[in-house]
Amino acid sequence: MLSSERTLALVRDESLGRPARWVLPSGSARATEPYRDAAMRLLHNVVGTMPTRGGTIEGCHWAQVPVPVGRNRREAHVFIFRLMVAGGPPKRLPGRRPVRWAGPDQWPELCAHCDLPDVDALLTGYLEGWIPDGRITLGP
Repeated sequence: MLSSERTLALVRDESLGRPARWVLPSGSARATEPYRDAAMRLLHNVVGTMPTRGGTIEGCHWAQVPVPVGRNRREAHVFIFRLMVAGGPPKRLPGRRPVRWAGPDQWPELCAHCDLPDVDALLTGYLEGWIPDGRITLGP
């Protein structure tokens, strides 16, 4: 999620067994739930009723095929939403833990921790207008 000031929302991941770190808000799709519907559900859990606008780009990191024995199939889809509030990005979001807003100069470092290749390029391309609408493959 991007603010109107072109900063990216990161939430604090405090998963057990890991040091706390700032990550992109994420979640899982239900068995028959379309990816965009899952993204909208997650967005509503994070921002509540705050006004947002959805982008027309979907970054995709496809699952490895075949899936190695003993591993789950993992695929990621990145949807970009813009938070449309006046007065700058909020310090806390209604339905979620504290948020950190990172500017474009911080994206390469912070996105390296999200386990999705090229997310920083996807965000930059979206903001600068050189990424076409539709699905974009991230990484190998």
